[in-house]
Amino acid sequence: MRRRRTRQRGQIIPIVALMFAVLAGFAALTIDAGVSYDQSRNDQDVSDSAALAATYSLNKGATLTAAYNAAQNVASLDCTGPSAPCSVTVNFYTSSNYTGTPACSATSSSASCLSNTTGVLYVGTAVTNTASDYFAHLDPAQGRTHTIQSQAVAEVSSNGSSGTSGSSSPNPTAACEICIFGNVTFQASSDTLQAGGGNIDVGGYVYFDSSSDALKTSAGSGWGIAIDGTSTYNGYTVEYTGSSDSLSSAGILGIDGNVYFNSSSDSIAATGTLNISGTVKNNGSSNTISPASYGTATTAAFTDPLAATPAPSYTVNGKTFAAPTYAVSGDTTDFPNNGNWSYPTSGCPSSDTINPGIYDSIIINCSSATLNLNPGVYVIAGGAITVNSSSDTLASPSGGVTIYYTCASGSAPASCGTFTSSTATCSSTTSGAQLTINGSSTNINLSGGYNGSKILMFYDPCNSNQDAYYGQSSSINYTGSGTFYAHSGGIWFDGSSSGIPGPLIADNVMFDSSSCTLGTASGSINLGTTTAASPGNLVK
Repeated sequence: MRRRRTRQRGQIIPIVALMFAVLAGFAALTIDAGVSYDQSRNDQDVSDSAALAATYSLNKGATLTAAYNAAQNVASLDCTGPSAPCSVTVNFYTSSNYTGTPACSATSSSASCLSNTTGVLYVGTAVTNTASDYFAHLDPAQGRTHTIQSQAVAEVSSNGSSGTSGSSSPNPTAACEICIFGNVTFQASSDTLQAGGGNIDVGGYVYFDSSSDALKTSAGSGWGIAIDGTSTYNGYTVEYTGSSDSLSSAGILGIDGNVYFNSSSDSIAATGTLNISGTVKNNGSSNTISPASYGTATTAAFTDPLAATPAPSYTVNGKTFAAPTYAVSGDTTDFPNNGNWSYPTSGCPSSDTINPGIYDSIIINCSSATLNLNPGVYVIAGGAITVNSSSDTLASPSGGVTIYYTCASGSAPASCGTFTSSTATCSSTTSGAQLTINGSSTNINLSGGYNGSKILMFYDPCNSNQDAYYGQSSSINYTGSGTFYAHSGGIWFDGSSSGIPGPLIADNVMFDSSSCTLGTASGSINLGTTTAASPGNLVK
């Protein structure tokens, strides 16, 4: 018996309809995803541009408020969403870890942290915006947009966080022209520590023990002062025991800790914002604080700005002599150890010239003599450069001198300890080589540094000699250029001097005699690039 097959017509229609619905859904998701991706790429460009604009402003000496406004102005040119302009948060970081909590996170130009944050090393921007959803939300009540975010971080190559427009720091890797990790002590009268081309940072305390002393940034420069108070004197970050002493900032001034006036006619003054986080005790008369109304915000501690700077190395005749040993398979032909070199080697000529190399010590015993240093790296292996006579001159007529003060191991230079650049700490320290001026009317006219480093005097970071630069006599005239870097070493003035012009990075400063000036009013000394890779405005 033959059966008829039942005819099934039209069943393909619902299948095709279902396929069209699925394809339409994929198309909708693709369109929404494409729109979101396009908006996120645009906003990432906005984040990058805003971070770079703020960084560029700081490099030109702008305030943090001006840098914030620069970021917002750039963002407003491109950063618009379907429902409202995007929101831009500008973050300022004072440590090398820009992934942590920013020292200042501003969403408004009136944010208080913009006027009391110093030492900015990175600027970050976080952009919040919306992207249109054409199909994802069919119900208008649910909204037709969703939130997207982007961010960027740019590195500050010079710091003008307390400067004025048009100023620039002479130190592109540091937030300060004068950086003192420890303490500044004035034990004699009419001494001055001054910066004119950048900020002053003091990690510990400032103690005025005599009269008419000053710690200041040059008037009109706009540069600020930060005293972090990581160590204190009798519990005070700033203490006045002498009279007519002044702490004066041409920009912002931050004191983290307590202040004690224990004499008369002393002063604290800031042209910009003033913050004193602790208490002020006034046990004297006619002492002043200006402005009288000041904030109580804390001052962030700073780190070694040159911690990553490699120790000097020397290349000659195709051979590279790496610090601190300066040896290639025992070959000392190109870079010999000259031992204890003394001027004069014979008689007392009016001038003599020495070449780069390793020296256990260099001693000048002739008056009115000039010792010329040819360009290159001079390694002092544990001893000292000592000027014992009067009216002598250390000169570098051809420029390009770097003097590296190490510790000794036999007759060869050696590290003074193990230095960890990421934390700027030494596992151990040793008192090593130093510069000592015993003769009066000494002129130091050295142009640093070798091979474009701009470093003039580089002390092994773990060289803990607190007399690393010891000015024991009167009328020491320092007219050279280049950076003085002594992470663990100190400066001690025991005679009237016109000191190191800066930039200056040291552990401690002691004024133990009268009428010494350390620093520069003009800020004309330029550090230049000292790290292996130049710091720049690179988006991270």
